[in-house]
Amino acid sequence: MPSIIENVGDIRSSVVTEVPAGTTVVLNCDSNDYNHNFMFWLFDKNKVIGPGNDYDERKYKYEVLSGKLHIDSVSPTESGYYKCVSKNLDGSGITVGEVEMIVKGSSFTTMDAIKLTAIIMSILVLIVCAVIYSRLRKEWNKYDGRTVVPVEEDEEEGDEIYNKTTTAISQPVPGPSRNPSSEHLLYGIDNQGLDTDFNSVFENIQIKSPSASLI
Repeated sequence: MPSIIENVGDIRSSVVTEVPAGTTVVLNCDSNDYNHNFMFWLFDKNKVIGPGNDYDERKYKYEVLSGKLHIDSVSPTESGYYKCVSKNLDGSGITVGEVEMIVKGSSFTTMDAIKLTAIIMSILVLIVCAVIYSRLRKEWNKYDGRTVVPVEEDEEEGDEIYNKTTTAISQPVPGPSRNPSSEHLLYGIDNQGLDTDFNSVFENIQIKSPSASLI
């Protein structure tokens, strides 16, 4: 390749084009015509775009017949001289058409904006995931090492549960006081022979008592 460049004579044409940053640019190959065939594009003295050469196919594309060069998403760092090299049909020599490309504007392209947005969204997602993980970890630590015992609820809440071993509690029966001093007041002296028929006793007293006339 250096041998071909060294044999290049005068440049056939030189064109200056200004393009905004971030756009796709199309450079015309002025050295290609009816008497010449397109060979390759040369820029930065050592970068070649053409058949049989390695280059970034996503960034650069060329047309075989017309020799036009398509550059995707240009940046200010890509400003410079681009040379289109064509060969005469009879093989007698080569012709060069030069294009000076000037890229204006910021190097921050639309693709860069998309990439930046994707990075910011990824960071936000990571932050949200970290917060959720932290909260779940705190909740887990509360129950770590504990055993959960299932509690069976009664079929009917509030109903009395019957158990065969349960004995009925008898209601207290009202009765006399067990205070020893009160027993004498309620029942008197504990004497089975004591007559409690007060009417008959009163009659007997009247009969046995002497009348006043006899005294």
